[in-house]
Amino acid sequence: MINNKLLIISYYWPPSGGSGVQRWLNFSNSLIKKGWDVTVFTAKNAKYPIVDNRLSYTIDKSIKVFKISILEPPSFLKKDNTVNINSSSIFKRIILWIRANIFFPDSRMFWIKKVSKQATVYIKKNNINCLITTAPPFSTHLTGLNIKNNTGIKWISDFRDPWSDFFQFKLLPMSAFQRKRHVEYEKKCLKSADAIITTSPSLTKKYSLINSNSHTITNGFKSFIETKNTSSFLIMYTGVMKSIQNPKNLWVVLNEICLENKTFFNDLSVRLIGDFDKEIVNDNNIKLIGSKVEFEKYLENDKLDIEISKANVLLLSSVNIDSVNNIIPGKLFYYFSVKRPILAFSNLNSDVSEIIKKTKTGRVFEYSNKIDLKNHILELYSDYKAGKNNFKPDGISDYTFDKLSETVDEILKKTIN
Repeated sequence: MINNKLLIISYYWPPSGGSGVQRWLNFSNSLIKKGWDVTVFTAKNAKYPIVDNRLSYTIDKSIKVFKISILEPPSFLKKDNTVNINSSSIFKRIILWIRANIFFPDSRMFWIKKVSKQATVYIKKNNINCLITTAPPFSTHLTGLNIKNNTGIKWISDFRDPWSDFFQFKLLPMSAFQRKRHVEYEKKCLKSADAIITTSPSLTKKYSLINSNSHTITNGFKSFIETKNTSSFLIMYTGVMKSIQNPKNLWVVLNEICLENKTFFNDLSVRLIGDFDKEIVNDNNIKLIGSKVEFEKYLENDKLDIEISKANVLLLSSVNIDSVNNIIPGKLFYYFSVKRPILAFSNLNSDVSEIIKKTKTGRVFEYSNKIDLKNHILELYSDYKAGKNNFKPDGISDYTFDKLSETVDEILKKTIN
């Protein structure tokens, strides 16, 4: 019988909301059912961008949670202002430079030493024999590296996003020296960890060149949501959308169809729920169909489940950078739970595109495509008017957190043994 005591270090934990918290909250709950003794170290008084207090009630009571105080910089230094990278404002340019070159590996760097020390003591005192760190923020992996060096514990490093190749780093005024540091410490963590988990096949392939014990476990969803019929043709997006994700041609195409088809105009409803960059809110093409588009604040998870059940089409928008193919938004799998067609914008050779093709859950368009996009929206609308359901997904049950946790369980056992 193996020692089943597991320590997880995650900055994001309830009451944090958003997609970053869902992965290890759900995996932890599932691992408890499989007989694991789970302890979580997380941040105390963290400045989470999204708060969902109700998520705290979903934590299995058997999970031991310790909150360690964290010193974070002022919010204006942490906020993602990459949209303003070419801003003429000297103040904004200075802020971006500080974010890119002073904080390493990120603004949670002041948490590393304290967590490393407390986790080392806790591991030795409680006979913990496996550690999981999940990032971003990448400070958690440097914490894991310290703990590994201090204790020799088996360490699994979980990458929800790539590190040195993180798309936000590409947009920041980062010095060559700082970029080199990110690459070096990424390699140190990859080499030192006993196992690597990533959320995308492309990233796993890349990391396997450094650590052959690398695995892909995508994000997932908790359970299926029962859908409801509504009186409008509802296109919905949920979550965060940065300016680099703005599907500009979608707004152009929707405006064209509205001008050409009065019935479509009357039926159309677009709900954008979450946090959106000002550039998107002020997009002129969105304003042209302004009466049809509604921006809404982030909803708590249980309330969002109710609203998303009303959608006819689910909008997914990845990062509009040619070289970024290895980031799969967590909302893709949340969308699976609704069993509605996904209208996605991404590079056609991306992991997002491959998963949507494999599961037959929607269509993927490049950001520059207008003609095919317009035809597809008209097809979706035609099905809506005719009351047809041509949506026949394949294999999406494999992406429930309970199913995915079986692989987590296997990796844990192999790592410990």
